[in-house]
Amino acid sequence: MNPYIAAAIAEMDKVNVSKLEHPGSWAMDPSSCRFLAGFVRALGAKRIIEFGSGFSTLMMAREIAPQEDNFLLSIDDSPHYSAMAKEAFETSGCQAKVQFRLAPLRPRFYGLRLLLSYSLPEGLLEALGPFDLALIDAPHQDYCRESALYDVFRAVTPGGYIVLDDANRGDLDKGYAGSWQAAYGDAMDPMLLEGIGNGLNVIEKLEDVEPRYPKKGALSASFKTLRNFSRILLNPERASAEE
Repeated sequence: MNPYIAAAIAEMDKVNVSKLEHPGSWAMDPSSCRFLAGFVRALGAKRIIEFGSGFSTLMMAREIAPQEDNFLLSIDDSPHYSAMAKEAFETSGCQAKVQFRLAPLRPRFYGLRLLLSYSLPEGLLEALGPFDLALIDAPHQDYCRESALYDVFRAVTPGGYIVLDDANRGDLDKGYAGSWQAAYGDAMDPMLLEGIGNGLNVIEKLEDVEPRYPKKGALSASFKTLRNFSRILLNPERASAEE
């Protein structure tokens, strides 16, 4: 087993997840939170990016706070969840440097694949990186989980890691994993941890490469994107609530 993953699993029981702070079912599973904190600790990570603001923001911020030059960029499309995560962080007394950024979901082509993507200024992630760790806890309703890895891959340093939460969702996340493997090949090394929370896919980035976006499934992925974007346009508050 990867030594950092093994160390994080060993550290999990030492990480406290307060029931008074954990906001409930919409947040990451407590065991996933404990693993994530242990993983940050094992890596010695100090610069982190996450897609999907929440309780995870506070857990990771506490781990990087003692590190010099620490920084956590927390991105969300929902003003509601971003505000909740920001309030939890600001009232915690944690001294880590955290930036919260709202980014609406918009269609974008990745090769022939039309996918929903967080709308961010071109080059922003590379300018703020490189990052040691990226967490993808993006909207769970098949909105933009595949695109998040494409967006962040080049901003993660070689030897860094990308963690996908809720990785036990059968065909959906297996499909994402297959598309990512097709795009990056041997430049990444994924490990699925099915027994932690709702599943975690821990991906080590081995080297910088340009993605070869898969053509297989591009048409069906594009139709899903158009369907989901229409839902957002028709009822943006409900779409955010479905995260």
